[in-house]
Amino acid sequence: MISIKDLTFKINNREILSNINLDIHKGEFAAIIGPNGAGKSTLIKIILGLIKGFDGEISIEGKAHTEWLKENIIGYLPQKEFFDRSFPATVIDIVLMGLAGKVGLFKRFSKKDYEQAINALKKVDMQSMINANIGELSGGQYQRVLLARALVSDPDYIFLDEPEAGVDRKTIESFYNILVSLNKEGKTILLVSHDINIITKYCNYLICLNRTLHCHNQTELLNSEILKKTYGDVIQLIEQKYK
Repeated sequence: MISIKDLTFKINNREILSNINLDIHKGEFAAIIGPNGAGKSTLIKIILGLIKGFDGEISIEGKAHTEWLKENIIGYLPQKEFFDRSFPATVIDIVLMGLAGKVGLFKRFSKKDYEQAINALKKVDMQSMINANIGELSGGQYQRVLLARALVSDPDYIFLDEPEAGVDRKTIESFYNILVSLNKEGKTILLVSHDINIITKYCNYLICLNRTLHCHNQTELLNSEILKKTYGDVIQLIEQKYK
């Protein structure tokens, strides 16, 4: 379980997150929703140890998250991937990058490392493209390769920041079906999304965030009142779905 207690984070005395109390249990497939500037990406980066200087406590499986992260890995697919797709790297090269922290810089990958990478590609149905150059991939294929990179170390937790960005509807539904399969295998999945329609179809928990926490409910319990608290007056079109 990931447990967050009394978390507050400020930048130049401006409160980005305020008094967050949240428990994410093993096996959840949860989405963080909220308007732009709500602190969604900031929250997952704090859990990942990428942002420091917050008040409050975070523990993972009973350990302080900074200590847990020294011995364990959370698979992470960031919001924006700045890797130059014109660079002559293959699909397997990109996936193996997910093991670089374990193997070390400038060291050769082992046969076992390659087997792990191939297994990760199988999970996202990209094993047939193993030797393809990344510049040959569609946006959806590239997202699946990045997901395989996050999976290659076989983490129990997977974080994704707006995985549907720049991908068409049919492709993103296929991507979410992969996430559902991973969740059924026991992976705990936490993602940030703006697409309420897609996440209410696939995720089983929603975390409503707008600087402070407004809900952490099963998806079917989401209603227009919670959405109003989270989004304010801009939610008029979305709330019609829940009347």
